Amino acid sequence: MYVSYSQEEPQEYMKKLEQREWAFIDDIVYYIYNNDDFIEERKTFLSFINQLIPNNFAVFHLADRTGDHLLSDPVIFVPGEENGATVEQIETIHRYIDKYEEEDFGKWIMLVGKRDVYRESDLIDDEDIRSTGYFNDTYATFNIKYSMQIISAYNKEFQAAIVLGRSEEAGDFTGKELYMMELINKHLSLKLYKLSHRAPSDGGVYTHLDERIYEMAEECALTKRETEVVFKVVKDSMTNEEICSDLCITSHTLNKHLSNIYMKCDVNSRVALIHKALS
Repeated sequence: MYVSYSQEEPQEYMKKLEQREWAFIDDIVYYIYNNDDFIEERKTFLSFINQLIPNNFAVFHLADRTGDHLLSDPVIFVPGEENGATVEQIETIHRYIDKYEEEDFGKWIMLVGKRDVYRESDLIDDEDIRSTGYFNDTYATFNIKYSMQIISAYNKEFQAAIVLGRSEEAGDFTGKELYMMELINKHLSLKLYKLSHRAPSDGGVYTHLDERIYEMAEECALTKRETEVVFKVVKDSMTNEEICSDLCITSHTLNKHLSNIYMKCDVNSRVALIHKALS
């Protein structure tokens, strides 16, 4: 059984964070929420993470929506490399997706849509890691022995996977570093979910109400369609007739969605649903 940050006394790590670390985390979270080009600027995000959690190598994969692989569109950051990574390093990461993705011991966490941050050394022992193709190929290219795996997921949907790597000389990642990364990963997962499920009425402007609705959707296990209906009801104040027209559904279908939403959110009316979202 692997040990993630959540099993290691997070309250103690919270007390140990220095003021500058809290400030840096706040800056990174602000960058996540307020950067309209976040997907295109993931390399900058990785450079910020490197300043908070020093590493020798980082890669940011997005979830593959085609079904061919789990991972796609990797962005690589290696401190000191002018273009983020060499041609050889970039080829190595693409080779990992094609050849070694299936043997990754963290694959099941992605498949079940679980948000998590963990050290690979907590998941498998050193001998087993060294027997894998990706250790002898991918990690060897980057001179990496230790890794932190960041799985971003929201509403049970896998969104992205980030790997931070360290050399043997740099040592393994600490529990405190896992905790700091999970603080960021919660917001990162929400941002990526929002980008892949654009709010029906967001118009490109992200608000606290959007965040609250998405949080409620995750807490209550709402489907994508049910979440869309909640946005129409809570944020847009649409009537049933307007919602049916906007979503191209019948009143019978809408009533089924509303019934499921009320049951999952433990409310019994529109007013109660709005109150729950705004509370």
